[in-house]
Amino acid sequence: MDVRSSSLSRRAALTGLGGVALLAAAACSPSKEATSTQPAGQTNPPATVDPNASIAEQRKIIDGLDKQIIELLKQRGEASATVQKIRTSAGGQKTDPAREQQIISAYSSGLGAGGADVAKAILNVDRGVQPSTSATSTTAPTSTTETSSSH
Repeated sequence: MDVRSSSLSRRAALTGLGGVALLAAAACSPSKEATSTQPAGQTNPPATVDPNASIAEQRKIIDGLDKQIIELLKQRGEASATVQKIRTSAGGQKTDPAREQQIISAYSSGLGAGGADVAKAILNVDRGVQPSTSATSTTAPTSTTETSSSH
């Protein structure tokens, strides 16, 4: 379906493809701003935007993206567990520090300064390691035994 010629809005059509597609399309789209017919120096007053409606709309988008991220992380964990089983059954170690460093570097490159923290958190989840408990945490710590660190 050609999103540009469809009677559906681009946003509605692309939302079905996920937020990444929406962002990519927006970044590649030419601006739809109309040329002003007003004399130079004269501007329209800003449109009144209901910030609560905008926040609610963005939160719905975020919630949808979070669901997709969670599903992808589950799939990643399954693939990681499979690699770990293959490696250990062949006499290898449970972890591959060089591979983990590649993953951390990739996340750092893609996400910037916080990317390494994201990668480390994902690697810990795949190993079954719980994050260090904080003063606000109410969950009991679980075993930190490495269960799958294949990545």
